[in-house]
Amino acid sequence: VTDGSGAGVLNKGTNQAADNAIVEQASNGKVLADWGPQEIQNWLGLIGFGQMYGQHFYQHHIDGKAVVQLNPELAKEMGIISVGHRLTILSWIKKLQTINRQQWRSAMVFEGEEYRPGPFNNVLPFGFPFCFEMCTGKPAVYKVTNSKLSVIQNIKAYNFPLMGWCGFTTTVFTVDLSDVSDIDLTSGTACMGDPPAMLVINSSKGPVFMILVNNMGDEVKTKIEQAKEEAVIQANMVIHGGAPADQIDDASVCEMEEVETEEMSRE
Repeated sequence: VTDGSGAGVLNKGTNQAADNAIVEQASNGKVLADWGPQEIQNWLGLIGFGQMYGQHFYQHHIDGKAVVQLNPELAKEMGIISVGHRLTILSWIKKLQTINRQQWRSAMVFEGEEYRPGPFNNVLPFGFPFCFEMCTGKPAVYKVTNSKLSVIQNIKAYNFPLMGWCGFTTTVFTVDLSDVSDIDLTSGTACMGDPPAMLVINSSKGPVFMILVNNMGDEVKTKIEQAKEEAVIQANMVIHGGAPADQIDDASVCEMEEVETEEMSRE
């Protein structure tokens, strides 16, 4: 959003979808921590400050890790003299952090369905002799994002054969990955077909079970462990140095304006 001079202007009416589009366009598919100078330049250009301050950010080696540490004093030290421009850029940085965090948390790591082996080590199909959904019910759906594990179950309203026509009740059990304490994997063999692998994900909410095709067990376990480690890091992250944009409060803004007024008075 820009004014006639090309400088960025904070538009309080800008909707969330437009803000998300700006961040997505600038990011080149990267999370904020992985942004380099090029992504910062893209972002500055999209919010209307590229031509005016792009070189300032480049000369001071501002990347995705550094941009979240900018505060009013550091922004002024970089050469952003205008109070209005500093307020606008820092407000955009706060938006940038919020949007990027939301996108990272919701990014899908794994999605799949419950594997349901048949009786007699897969010699017969699952649910034999009533092998259709009205009798067997629907398989659970597993979704793992960077922050959460969800198990979506569609349970028959009445647990009797041929009672699926009465409808299903959908339940969603969700576990925060930062709360996961342990992940166990067990697998077996089968006479025919693919044997099952069972993941047991332990947390303070109790165990969660995922039944998968055997050859997917290790892969999914590794993905969940990696996502869990990153979720723990994100949950406990403390940024040292300058205050992050989401810590810029009214007091710091007022202080910045008072300093600017004093400097103008001396001049």
